[in-house]
Amino acid sequence: MKLEGQFWITHNGNDVAGEARIALLRAIDATGSISQAAKAVGISYKFAWDSIDAMNGASGSPLVQRSAGGKGGGGTRLTDAGHALIAAYQRYQQEHLLFLQRLGDDAGVSTLLEFMERLRMKTSARNQLFGTVVAIQNGEVNDQVAFQLTSGDRLTASITHDSTTRLELVPGAALYALIKASWVQLVPADYSSAEPSDNLLRGDVRQVTRGAAETEVSLELPGGALLVAVLSNTQADSLNLAENTPMAALIKAAHMILGRL
Repeated sequence: MKLEGQFWITHNGNDVAGEARIALLRAIDATGSISQAAKAVGISYKFAWDSIDAMNGASGSPLVQRSAGGKGGGGTRLTDAGHALIAAYQRYQQEHLLFLQRLGDDAGVSTLLEFMERLRMKTSARNQLFGTVVAIQNGEVNDQVAFQLTSGDRLTASITHDSTTRLELVPGAALYALIKASWVQLVPADYSSAEPSDNLLRGDVRQVTRGAAETEVSLELPGGALLVAVLSNTQADSLNLAENTPMAALIKAAHMILGRL
């Protein structure tokens, strides 16, 4: 049996980076472009931004810095913290490989790894937003959980009181919100909702992909995270969608699934 395992660097109990994220950072350092780096490592632009957003939130320090276009053109580069993370990962990964070699003859490890593989979860939700709980308003059945994204935007999710308890949500807890693309409603940038529980996120359209009946839209938020919405072609036509134009996303408080980091 060949023993293999994944090595992750964590901070305050939150995952910062593993092999794939380090490969992304290295590609950004080499190309100076997030889109080119995403292509180099075989992931989508949205997934690359989601990974960067997750790393920044978990590490507490910006790892990637973007510069605006000018005479020399814009670009993306790693911060000192980003370079330090790559160096630390390489050093610790060598120690991890030595550790795996020492465990290679342990027959019980194989059974344990099979059990851990069953616990891995994948989700069909296109959007993952990472944040920190700032307040919880308890109700008889449902609680209103307010959390702040790394971009500074504040959202509210409505979940059952039992879910709040099971997730052990308290102010300061790190969490993520799963949002299906079909739950994201695009509205004009100046839209104002009359419902206090509605969540509005404003950003710029980055990509519009039109299909036979539906259109997929990627909206880049101020912090760099991407939010994907899927709407009918009729709805898309009514919004006059175009790349690099401002737009807002409306998300109902009940249309979010929370998870604990």
